[in-house]
Order: sequence, then C-alpha cells, then structure tokens
Amino acid sequence: MIAALLAVLLAPAPAAARSRRRAPPPPEPTMTIVSRAIQPGELLLVVAQDNSARLPPRATLRGRPLEFFPTASTGTWLAFAALDLDAPLGPAGLRATLRDARGRSFSRVEDLTVTSATFRTKFLPGPTRPSPAERAEAELDKLHDLFSADEPKPLFDGNFVAPIAHARAAGFGARRVAGRHALAPRSGEIIAARRGAPVRAPQAGRVAMAGTLYFSGRTVVIDHGLGLTTVYTHLSRVLVKKDDLVRRGQIIGRVGATGRVPGRARLFWAVRLSGARVDPGSLTALDLDAFLHPRPADALRRSPDCAREDLPPPTRWGRARAGLRARLRPLKAAYAPGERVSLLIELQNVSRRNLFLDFVRDAAARPVVLGLNGPPVPFSALASSATTRVRTEQVKIPPRRALCFSQDMDASGPLIAGAAPSYALVYATDNLYASTSTARPGIWRGRVSCPAAAVSVSTQDADSFVPFGEAP
Repeated sequence: MIAALLAVLLAPAPAAARSRRRAPPPPEPTMTIVSRAIQPGELLLVVAQDNSARLPPRATLRGRPLEFFPTASTGTWLAFAALDLDAPLGPAGLRATLRDARGRSFSRVEDLTVTSATFRTKFLPGPTRPSPAERAEAELDKLHDLFSADEPKPLFDGNFVAPIAHARAAGFGARRVAGRHALAPRSGEIIAARRGAPVRAPQAGRVAMAGTLYFSGRTVVIDHGLGLTTVYTHLSRVLVKKDDLVRRGQIIGRVGATGRVPGRARLFWAVRLSGARVDPGSLTALDLDAFLHPRPADALRRSPDCAREDLPPPTRWGRARAGLRARLRPLKAAYAPGERVSLLIELQNVSRRNLFLDFVRDAAARPVVLGLNGPPVPFSALASSATTRVRTEQVKIPPRRALCFSQDMDASGPLIAGAAPSYALVYATDNLYASTSTARPGIWRGRVSCPAAAVSVSTQDADSFVPFGEAP
C-alpha cells in the first residue's frame, strides 16, 4: 500500500499539466516595407514587429546596413532605407536577421525590384561647361557630407512636414541638358513662395550648419539623427545658429533669393539619408506617427496590459490629492533574476468633475513626473535629456475613471529584477512647470503616492512559471 502511494507521488506529471506550466512560445517576428514606390529617389520605411525589445534587428539593403530604432510599441522597430536618385534598376535584396522575445534568430529576405521613375528633362541653350546650377548641386553634395554628424539616435519624434505648408513643390530629379552637356539632376525640391515667407523645421533636430555659401546663399542644414539630414538654401534670413536644437514647426529662416539663383524668391530643400539623395515628398508621405505615437482606442488605457485579468493583486490606493489617487502592480507574479520589470500604474479621478492631466508620452522622459523609490527628477537630470523631448498630451479623466499605463524604467534606467524588492510610486507634475504662471489653468497639479508593490524574484527557469491565477 505504501509502495503504491509512493509510486503515485513520484510519477512524472501528465503532459497536459506540464504544458500548462510552460508559457506559449512568442510569435515569430515579421518584416514589412512601407513606401510610395520602389524607385530611384524613394525613401523606404522598414518595419520589424514582434522582435525582441532588447536586441534590435540587423538588416542590409544592397549590402548597406540599416539603423533600427524602437517605437512606442514594445517589440516594434523602424529603419529608413534609401534608393538614391541614380540607384540602378533591377533586384535589390533586403536581408534581415530578427529575434523573438526569447532571443531566437530568424532570417528574413525581401526581394525588391527597383523600377524606373519618370523625371522631367529640360534642354537649355548655352555652353557645355558646368553651369551655376550644376556647381550648386556639387556644393550641396559636399554640404551634406561635411555637416552630417552621424547622430546615433533619432532626434525626430513623428511625422515630417513640408517647410512651407500648402505650397507647391516640384523639380526633384529633373534632368537638365545645356548644349551637349548633361547637368547634374536636381536632388531636391523647389518651393515657390513670397520673399520673407517663414521656413519651418519639418521635424526636431540639431542645426549642423547655418551660414552663407557661394551658390546656395544663406543656408541651413538640420541633422535629424541616424544619417538623415535636410537642407534649406537661398534664404533671405537665417534665424538659427549652429548646434541649436530645433523643434518641429520652429521658424529657421525666411524665403529669399540669395546665392546664384534667378531673381525670383524661392526655397530649395533637399533630404539625404547617409548620402543618398531622396525625394523630400517620400519622407513627408511616411506616417511615422502611427508607430511613434499610436492612438489607443481608449485614451485612458495606454497599455494592452490594462485589460488583463490575470495580473497580481494591486497595491492599496494611495491618499487622494486634488481629486487624484494612484496605485501600481507588477505585470508578473515572479521575475527571473536580471529580467526587466514592468509595472502597471493607475491614476484615478475620485472627484465629481473631469480632471485634465498633462501626460508625458515618452517613457524615457516620464521620470520627470514619475518616481519609483524616489521623487521625480528635473528634466535636466535625465540621462536622455540631450536627445529626448518632454512631449505631453492633455488627457481628460472623467469621475471614477483611471488613466492606466505601464512603466519599466526610472531616472536611472530600466527596472531590473533583484535590484529592489519593491517599488513605491510618486507622481508629481511640479517639474513640468517652471513657475506657477506657466501652468495652464484647469490642468491638474500636485503630488500623489501609493504603497510599495513587492516584486518577487524566482531562480526557476522563466519558461516554467505558472501564469498568475492558473492552476499548476
């Protein structure tokens, strides 16, 4: 009898029970390409999804490596790829190595075919020696090579827009022939505008050059990071200086007719990606906001984990301040040592009227208002302050509703399992406003906190964890 009982207790668990203990494998990563066309002068957006959040993809287009950067969605990475104005037609292989959440490697190949593009050709009377227009193109080539600073991080944070809104732009790729001499194709767009019209930065970046050149006249070059630069020439006035950090929509100069250009006022603007000449229209056509600032179906639920029912119990709500209270919980019952910890944070409106909150979109900049085991820090103290902007969005929180989002880092960097046994939340908006006068009326201001949430660390294999709430 005893022997039979021992045999039952020592027998291996049924396969069904073992399968419940092991989490399902993560989905295989995918790669897609977004562009207007696969033609010379086009900018392509390579999108990798369900990739590891820690290990960026590796890819090449015709042997040239691509630089990936993360998006607002965990596991989604983006990279620009350029087909130069003189790119050869025919096959163009895009080869990539992606990794899933467990680090497993997957090879992906996209067999692209570069088709011909139609560019206008204009025949000019005149001598066969290089014209001022051709010399201006050569000057522009040197300009991009000289002032592209190879910023390793993206300085832009969303869609690019034209430097002059609602103005007609044309001329990219136009071929000109003077006598028997073929001039360099036009590597940018010409925008006709009145003299003195404002020229605005199409996206955030750093001014790499602001000055006067012989052919281009008063010129501004903006480095947007990852080898992406834009240039603006023939300006009547330059309103920025070298190394200025500019934001999207900021006026950087005014339209003019300086340099070797006909008397009519115009703006010439061009885009380069690591030296490749691309149509500015192909850049402004990309919907980067869809990846960098996706709009949730519910504006109060900023993470898919907000809808999960298998999460560990939350902490008690903290004391309400000015109608707002907070609580948090870890997303997993137990983490492996060294694993990245993610916390779910809820800010609930307990008043009888709507509350409006300036919500910081970027998780890397969120420690300005959110402290874990410490108070929030001023923006100037963040390690990423040189390249990250504090972008806020006004969120309306109706009575008894809560703003919910996840956070896996504080001012010192990622939250790592084992570094702290628990995390206490402090949420305060003081650092968003330089003084009382800069706070917008009607926006919640204050400081809330809640009890600490314990983070369990297990030495077991992470794949053997039983999901919280599921029977072993």
